[in-house]
Amino acid sequence: MDHEVCAACGFDGANYDGAALVAALRSLGSSWRKLVSSSGGLLRTRPRPGVWSAIEYAAHSRDVTALHAFGVEQALISNEPTFPAIEGEDLIQSAASSYGDADLEEVVTELEGQATRLARLAGEAGTREWSRGLTIGASRMDVRRLLEHALHDSVHHLADVERGIREIRAAQVAPPSPDAPS
Repeated sequence: MDHEVCAACGFDGANYDGAALVAALRSLGSSWRKLVSSSGGLLRTRPRPGVWSAIEYAAHSRDVTALHAFGVEQALISNEPTFPAIEGEDLIQSAASSYGDADLEEVVTELEGQATRLARLAGEAGTREWSRGLTIGASRMDVRRLLEHALHDSVHHLADVERGIREIRAAQVAPPSPDAPS
């Protein structure tokens, strides 16, 4: 079995047995709520150009979690459903264009709800059903892989947000550059 692995953040889906994977998914909402709530006035601040703010990452993870919950549900209630490939950078950018203006409470409540839904679907189905799958475009994914990918996406972006907030705070307290005009 191929597990979701990310060299950048150290995520390895093989480190999660079924119960741990469901528990980790269930805790995503509270992890996001705690982190973005603690960002205070930095919620909508990007640490540098091209890097999303805390609210943008949270909204993205909300949408990814919802998409995976839908996929898991379809894989569990249908016999190997197929969907067209998700294509088009314009489509993705269009969805992301509103992330920066999103309402914090709405985003974390929806993310929490989708993570809970995903964990419930996985838990109720049981690990024996996690080999069921779906095909998107030319790629087949089983339920286990969808669960791992949803968890990885959030874990990876939680670390992105923590790093971004640290960067912003460090820049705020850094002494002025000797080259800066006085």
